[in-house]
Formats: sequence, structure tokens, C-alpha cells
Amino acid sequence: MPLGLVGSVGIFVGGVSFGFAGFAFALFATSALALDAPPHVVVPAVMLVGDTLALPLLWEHRRHLDRRQLRTVPPFTLASLALLTAGVAFGAFLLGHVPSAVGRLALAAVVLVFVGFQVRRGLGPAAPLPPVRWWRRPASAAFAGGTLDGWLGTGGVAIAMFLAARRVAPGLFVAAILAYFLVSDTIRAVTYAVLGYWTAAVFALYVRTVLIAVAGYLGGILLRRLLPSERAFRAVVLVLLTAYAVALIARGAVP
Repeated sequence: MPLGLVGSVGIFVGGVSFGFAGFAFALFATSALALDAPPHVVVPAVMLVGDTLALPLLWEHRRHLDRRQLRTVPPFTLASLALLTAGVAFGAFLLGHVPSAVGRLALAAVVLVFVGFQVRRGLGPAAPLPPVRWWRRPASAAFAGGTLDGWLGTGGVAIAMFLAARRVAPGLFVAAILAYFLVSDTIRAVTYAVLGYWTAAVFALYVRTVLIAVAGYLGGILLRRLLPSERAFRAVVLVLLTAYAVALIARGAVP
């Protein structure tokens, strides 16, 4: 499967976003690659690339890994770990049994929810977040995140909503979500192996994309040091994500 321009741009921009702000890599990469490749190949490959980027970023934020704080977020409670595992298993089942067109439309919906959530957060103190309910509970957030991770690789949206609802400090926010991904992805790796998703096509896609993602990640780190504010950067990221969501909807509508 050749890696087209749209896929390459999505991988690179996702890497930039991850290096700059620690978010949105999987949304960009999965959205871009799923336009041409089936989700059961794209999602495991993006997971591998995302973990390659997450390890150095987690090391950078290691001082924020407070055990007492992590015990309050998924999956670092007993109930949330169990439900994360159940959610990943359910999502992995969907990955192999739901048609690709439906997966693309579901991915577009998740991207748009994330964009709307980020826009609402960016409105500032004059427009606080609406009251949160189910995603404020670690167990519920863990199951939702696990299901989205296992199916679409986008469980970070549910966890980001949970952490934002808890008004977590920025440093801990990034550290907690990265720690969540490493636990979730470990469970996903085992689940995908059991279900036979680790194929030659997955590893070939990883090899073709990982260097592009690393280049984008390094560019994001550099950009973070040069830009005085991340507001304009986030606006560009959200516009591009919306464009990918629209493309996914159009692609999902094509038989």
C-alpha cells in the first residue's frame, strides 16, 4: 500500500501536534491513513508509531508522575483497569467486525467531538465547561477510552474530557494521558495478538510512517520553543482535524 500525500501530511502534522502540545497524534494519523487503508491495518500501526513518540515525551514529563495523583485517574484504580481491559476487548472485536465505512464515519464523529470539546475549552474563563457526568468517573472514562482505543485508536478523547473535568494541571494532564496510553496500548497489543491483527501489512505501514512522525515530533518541540503562545497553533490543528473529519465522512459515504 503506497503512502500518499494526504497520509504523509497527516502523519507529519500529527507528529508536530504531539511534540508541541502532547495531543492529537492518533486523531491525525488514523484519520489520514484510514482514507486509503482499512482500519484493522491502520489502527495497530498508528498505535506502534504513537508509542514510539510517547516514550520520550513521557520521560520529559516524568516529574509530574505523582502516584497519589495517578491513583485518581484511569486506569490506575482497580475498577478502571478492569473496565479498560473490557473496553479494549470490545473495541478490538468491533475493529474486526464493523465495516470499514462505518469505522471511518465513527472516527469522523470522534474527531468532531474532540474539536468541539477543544473549542469549548478555548473560550476561556467566561465560558466554563458544562457540568460533567459520566466521564467524571474513572471507571466510565476507562471503559469509553478502552473501547475507542481498541476500535479506532482514539481513546485519548474520553480521557482528555475526564482530566479536563477534574481541572487537572497542564503538566499532570500530559503525564497522566501518556501513562494511560502506555497501559492501554499494552493491553491492546496483547488483544490484537490474540485476534490476529499483527500482520505484515501493519508492520510495513509502521516502517513507512515512523520516520515521518518522528520528524514532525521534533518539529513540534522546536515550534513549542519558538512560539510565544499556543493559541494560534491549536486553532490551526483544530481546523485541520475538521478537514480530515469531513474527508472521512465523504470517504465513508463511498461504497
